[in-house]
Amino acid sequence: MKYNFLIHLSIQLILLIFSVGCAAFPDPVTSSERKLQPIDKNKIKVVFTGFYRYEQEKKVLLETLIKRGLVEDSNSNLELELILQKKDPVYKYLFLHRINLLATFLSGGMIPSHIRTEQTLTFRYSKLGVIERESVYHIGMDQWRGIPVIILMIIQWPTRIYKEQLVEATELEIKDI
Repeated sequence: MKYNFLIHLSIQLILLIFSVGCAAFPDPVTSSERKLQPIDKNKIKVVFTGFYRYEQEKKVLLETLIKRGLVEDSNSNLELELILQKKDPVYKYLFLHRINLLATFLSGGMIPSHIRTEQTLTFRYSKLGVIERESVYHIGMDQWRGIPVIILMIIQWPTRIYKEQLVEATELEIKDI
């Protein structure tokens, strides 16, 4: 009976460490453009695609666009679609990544685990359904979980880093218009 309780308590402690102790280190935001046409940013309809879990980020991006001179008009012929897409991360050494996750679990979080997160933020401008310009920004970060990163997570919290990267991509886009 005591052993079952200790095992259950140990599992809960490990899960708590994985869910609380996380720090993220961002990659530089990079971009690629597909079509270049000058865009009139006076009045534009803004549409968000792929932000169903990111309501706060969506609000921050809309505020950033408005601060930079964009006027939102839901009846405009010019549409700006912001598309957020998750990419599958590519690990250079997948076997070592799996060993790292196992070692973190078996050590109770004493050995930090590494997780890679990659997404793209696309700005697609269209007028009456015809795409006039499309810019794709690549956003990525390395996340570390475990007991040794608890101190770093105060300044490198993943959601804060993610919001900063989205805003940086938006500001880069608005600067190029």
